[in-house]
Amino acid sequence: MPRTQRVSSRAHLPLKTRPNRGALVRYGDRIAEVLGEAGGERVMIRSLHADGIERRSAVKWKNLKLLDDQLF
Repeated sequence: MPRTQRVSSRAHLPLKTRPNRGALVRYGDRIAEVLGEAGGERVMIRSLHADGIERRSAVKWKNLKLLDDQLF
């Protein structure tokens, strides 16, 4: 029987559906807010980068991860 990898945290699970506007998600090492759909399987997000500047980006929604229960 093949072994299956068990994921202990929801933070590593990809989203199954498009996130709603205002939802908090994880994109890479950043926490982002979903601003709305951008078309072509993409959504607009607002996030803070390491330099402290707020940026808006269009990213593929399948690259977003569920945010776990703890922000920091």
